[in-house]
Amino acid sequence: MLLICFGIFALMGMIAVIADFSFMQHQRNMMQTAADSAAMAGAEELNYGDQVAAGKADAASNGYADGVSSVTVSINNPPSTGPNASNTAYVEATISKPEPTYFLSVIGINTMTVSVRAVAYEGSGPNCIYVTNPTASSALSGSGSASIQSGCGVMVDSSSSTAIVLSGSAIVVAPTIGVVGGFTGGGYTPTPKTGVIAASDPLAYVRAPTVASCAHTNFSLSNPGTSGSYYQVYAGTYCGGITVSNGFVNFNAGTYVLAGGGLTTKGGPMLTGTGVTFYNTTGTGGYQAITLTGGSTSNFSAPTSGALAGILFFQDRSIPSGGAGSTVSGNSSSTFDGALYFPTTTLTYSGNSSLNGYNIVVADKIALSGNSTIGNNYSALANGSPIRGTILAE
Repeated sequence: MLLICFGIFALMGMIAVIADFSFMQHQRNMMQTAADSAAMAGAEELNYGDQVAAGKADAASNGYADGVSSVTVSINNPPSTGPNASNTAYVEATISKPEPTYFLSVIGINTMTVSVRAVAYEGSGPNCIYVTNPTASSALSGSGSASIQSGCGVMVDSSSSTAIVLSGSAIVVAPTIGVVGGFTGGGYTPTPKTGVIAASDPLAYVRAPTVASCAHTNFSLSNPGTSGSYYQVYAGTYCGGITVSNGFVNFNAGTYVLAGGGLTTKGGPMLTGTGVTFYNTTGTGGYQAITLTGGSTSNFSAPTSGALAGILFFQDRSIPSGGAGSTVSGNSSSTFDGALYFPTTTLTYSGNSSLNGYNIVVADKIALSGNSTIGNNYSALANGSPIRGTILAE
C-alpha cells in the first residue's frame, strides 16, 4: 500500500509538471507570434521613426499590452543582443509575462515567467508583379506564345474565377503565383495558389513628381542622331508628350513629366536612358498612353537613389480606371530596369531586365505580349527594391 501511495504521488507529480509546462509552452507559442508580429510592425515604421509605438500597438492587438497584467513589451532599435545588435536596420521585440501555475503551486511554485524575442528588418519584397484590379476577369492574361520568366513572385488581386487566363502556349514561371480568385489554362509553374489575401498597392507610398511649367510642347523627333552620336534629350516637363520616329535618342538622367501626349515611338528608333523616370499625366491634348512598339530598341534604367529610386514609368494615380492602356515592349535587345507603375490602367508588356538588373510591374491589369525575363537583382539600388517587405531575421 505504501509503494502504491508513493507511486500515485510520483505519478501525480509528473502529471503536474507535464501539465504546467505544456500550458507554459502554449502561452509561449502565442507570445512568440505576438513578438514576431511586433518586430515586423516596428521594422515597417523605421523610415517614419515611430517603430516603438508601432511595435507596442501591434503587440497589444495580439493580447500583450505593455504594462497590463504584468506584461512587459520592449521594442529596441538596434537590437539589444544577438548578431544584429549594432545594426540600426533591425528592430527587436521582447515580451515577457509571469504566468500562474496550477499543479506546481502545491510545492510553492506559483508563477513562471515566460519570455520571447524576435528581430525583423525591412528588405526587398518577395513579389515583383502585382495586378491590382479587385474584380476583373483576365486581370492577368497571356495568349499565343507569350511567356514570362520571373525571378520573383506574382500576385493577382482579382476575385474573379477567371482572374488569370492563359491560352495557347502562353506560360508564366515564377517562384510563387498567388491569386485571390481563380485561373484557367495551363502553362503555370508552379500551379497558382487560389484564395490568397489581396495585397495593397505596393508603391502607394511613392510621391508623384511635381508638374512644372512647360519646357517643351508637342515635342517630336524624326530620324534624329546617328548610331555614333545620339540625339540628347533632357529632363523637364513635356506638354503634349514626346514622339520619336526612328533615329537614335539618349534621355539624360532626370524626371520626364509627360503632361499629356504620353511617350510614343514610331518605326524602329534606338532609345537609351540611365537614371530616368517618366511620369505620365494629363495635360496638353489630354492624357495619352505610353506606346513603345516592338520595333523599337529601348534600354532604360531607373534612378538608383532619391525619392524615385527604382521607378522607371509612373502613371498618374488620378487617371480614371479604365483609361488608355499603355504598351511597353521592344525587340529582344530591349531592357527596362525599374518599376513600371500603372495603378489604374492596363499595361501590355513584353520586356526584359538587363543581365544583372530587375523589373517590377504593377498595373490595374496586365496583358503579356511576347517573351519577358524579369530579374530581381536590386544591388544597383541604394535601398534595395522599392517594393518593401518585412522579414524575420531572428
